[in-house]
Amino acid sequence: MPALAVVAGAGAGVTACYSTGDGSPPPLNQFYFPVGLQVSAGGNVLYVVNSDFDLQFNGGTLQSYDLRLIRRNTLDIIEDPSDQQGRVPALLLHNPPGSCANNPPTYKPGDSGERQTLGQTCAPPVDSSFYVRDSAIIGAFATTLLLSAPAPGRSFDRLFSPVRGSASVTWADVARDTDAEGNSILPPAQANAPYPPFQLLCGQGSDRRCDGAHSAGENPDEPGNTRHITMPGEPFGAAFSEDGTSLVVTHQSETKTSLLSTGISNADLSNAVTTPSLQFVLDGVAFGGVGVAAVPHDPQAVPPGTLVRPSWLETSRSVAEVTLLRYFNDQGLQGQPGSSLSRPFLDRVAAFPVTLGAGGTDSRGIAIDPTPRIACKAKIQTAGLTQAEIDAAVQACARKPARVFIANRSPAAIIVGEIGGSGASDQVYDPDRLTLSGTIPLRLASGPSQVYLAPIVDRDGAYALRVFAVASDASEILVIDPESKLLESTINVGALPYALAFDPFNLEDVALHKQVPVATVDPRDPFQPNRVARTYRFGYIASFTNSFVQVLDLDNTPENRGTFETIVFTLGTPTNPKGT
Repeated sequence: MPALAVVAGAGAGVTACYSTGDGSPPPLNQFYFPVGLQVSAGGNVLYVVNSDFDLQFNGGTLQSYDLRLIRRNTLDIIEDPSDQQGRVPALLLHNPPGSCANNPPTYKPGDSGERQTLGQTCAPPVDSSFYVRDSAIIGAFATTLLLSAPAPGRSFDRLFSPVRGSASVTWADVARDTDAEGNSILPPAQANAPYPPFQLLCGQGSDRRCDGAHSAGENPDEPGNTRHITMPGEPFGAAFSEDGTSLVVTHQSETKTSLLSTGISNADLSNAVTTPSLQFVLDGVAFGGVGVAAVPHDPQAVPPGTLVRPSWLETSRSVAEVTLLRYFNDQGLQGQPGSSLSRPFLDRVAAFPVTLGAGGTDSRGIAIDPTPRIACKAKIQTAGLTQAEIDAAVQACARKPARVFIANRSPAAIIVGEIGGSGASDQVYDPDRLTLSGTIPLRLASGPSQVYLAPIVDRDGAYALRVFAVASDASEILVIDPESKLLESTINVGALPYALAFDPFNLEDVALHKQVPVATVDPRDPFQPNRVARTYRFGYIASFTNSFVQVLDLDNTPENRGTFETIVFTLGTPTNPKGT
């Protein structure tokens, strides 16, 4: 399959020199090389970006799916894989009644002798178009999808997707699906009824294509682009600043990193909404930038009034180092007559060599875990302490290093380390001090590419943090315990998994091992209106090669242990790409 042979490592390393021309528009209600997933704050919407990797169409797509209904139908299939009661109208394949309860089949129903596609045993495929609620056409070769974090007082969120084909970041606004108290607002029972969080707002016309005003970095004269610059080629990874006001984008075939304004702010929300725009392009970073993550800074770690600038860690697929980037707000023109410009920029302030084991030159995804600080603060006993002693204890917790996990492909391993803390020699606290301390070895065929922090539901019904690594080459999801730093389990999934998303969770609740809430699944369910389930239970896996999404059960409580860490729902039929 020559059209896919160059995908090497789930998309990295491909040069996008092409024209989409006037080809056919992409299918609006189907997956086609999905590369990014995001779940809305209220858990009602699954947002998906498709890349049109083999250029069979004139663009990729941004889509919204009814996740509330997907979750409900997933529970239906778990309870009855053959769907004898007809609860799942989109079901495409019916397993023989009762066949999955004790002896899951490995062959398709009938006498064809043909094996079922991996993950479809007891999770037969459903027609994914049944759950699509809105779609928009974007450029080809999207690489990932980000969703802005909720903020009090703001009624909308914003999606961002780097697009390699146009060297830009496409963005779209979506309405929040939670109320002012953070409670989920259910979508209407009728599939065609209006529900603002389903609607993708990116200036689409009758052709359903996002307009140029929603493509940041492509036009040097876009509003807010005071330097009148354009984005370099091959944008790939992306990460928000901690406060959500900035977005850093890596470039996999350049020595450059881009800084964008997201156009949203958590302060003075009534006047803070503007158009996203490219602000600065930094040169001189390691060639082949892929992964990037914001460094979590705890304001209680430093004296009041101390300025700690936003920073990011960036990985490289070509150079054995991790780059520390720092944000600066150029105030040089402030105060001059007739000028009110404030132009932010990035600086490369440090490079940390990757020297653990042979190679180390192909690092990809990166995740940073601040939960040790949160858990430490929760254990402080204040009884009998003076305020000064309490403050000192809080500061000591705030200065605990955050854990760092990096997917590395040469050799195949998860690199582990810490950021923040004091040096062994000088004892000076540095919130951006990175120390790489070891590796979690993986099979050579693993090919890890992305890393995510998310919980499982433990046997007692509480959140338990895990590191999820996408092993694209092996078609596996690797589950790692961040405490023991051991590989806990390996989950076989569909071909070339690319991206993950999870039901909504609060990282503080996870750090404190709180109980996962139980709530009514959907009171409008005609079959089981009073059925309840944990609000956090599932993960979602995008299969790049065969263009479908699988649902992974993460509930390890006794009543659900039989499906824990297995595929329980297949959204769409696994399909070979048209370019095969």
